[in-house]
Amino acid sequence: MSTEPGKQKLKRHHHTVPRLLLRRFADGKRIIRVPLDGSGPKPIGIGDATVRSHFYSMQDETGQRDDAIENLLSVLEDQAARVITKIVAEQVWPLSADDRAVLGEWVAAQTARIPAARQANNEVADQLLKIQIAAGGKPEVRRRLEAKREKPVTQKEVDDVWAELTDFSSYYVELPVNDHLLSMAEAMEVAYECIMVRSWQLCRFERKSLLLSDHPVTLLRDETTPAWSGVGLANAAAIMVPIDRRVAIIMTAPADRDGIFPASTKVARELNHRFAWNSRSELFHHPDDDPVAGIKLPPVRSREAEFSQTAERFLMPEGPSEAFKSIPTDWPPPNARAPRRGPGSKR
Repeated sequence: MSTEPGKQKLKRHHHTVPRLLLRRFADGKRIIRVPLDGSGPKPIGIGDATVRSHFYSMQDETGQRDDAIENLLSVLEDQAARVITKIVAEQVWPLSADDRAVLGEWVAAQTARIPAARQANNEVADQLLKIQIAAGGKPEVRRRLEAKREKPVTQKEVDDVWAELTDFSSYYVELPVNDHLLSMAEAMEVAYECIMVRSWQLCRFERKSLLLSDHPVTLLRDETTPAWSGVGLANAAAIMVPIDRRVAIIMTAPADRDGIFPASTKVARELNHRFAWNSRSELFHHPDDDPVAGIKLPPVRSREAEFSQTAERFLMPEGPSEAFKSIPTDWPPPNARAPRRGPGSKR
């Protein structure tokens, strides 16, 4: 991509796990990557880990990108790096109010910037739009076509479009990237509030080492909640995040003071097990460590959202009842793409 005179070159390669964390699990330049697809661990450069092209790039109406979000994340990362150095190298704990706020904002960013959040939003948008299409029926197809063309359409045209749109596996709807980035900012605000009210417990290991997940913030389910209930930042029994190969912060119930969480071999094993199972496709660790030993790794996670009902259950070819005839969503579906390929499939 060419750069206009006076403009900085766009950052194309974005890390979905901050370099700050990757460096703390590396030997300087290399880190061990452990894929969940069974292909085996191997060292890679931290510059190549968790990289996605333009993942945080905003786009204007012409498709031009800018680095505003990536730059803000970089500034926050620099601030958090200084706080983490205080904790790990200088053994400062508990933190001052200002340092705690910086680290709280950084942890909140790690819950919102992850690919899983974007994928979940896409999956929900895809499902909801297809349900609206199914429930609208052919009358809604006709209405939309005629509104777009400003003239009557034939029954065959309606039938053809209906057949295409109700072949739900043939396309996949994704939200525009700007929608994701705006949602990310909103999610960070909510996450920050949940994080700051909790008690922060520092867990420091002398010999045992930790894993780094491709989704670094892990939630511990409260065993008293019903099995059908989801787990989130607000109702989790604990929020766990590694900040170094030998240091983790465990955020427990609100109202308690910040303190120290006793470290042990059992705790290290439990943390690594949970970090591993929070991963979607890969884990990382220091080249001198073997924190994966004894852990049964999860499969690659290809879905984020689960739905009890599919769009096919709402099919109403002749149209809905009067109560369901208003469907405000833009149609035909924007940003429709071919079905995603499964893990390991060839392009």
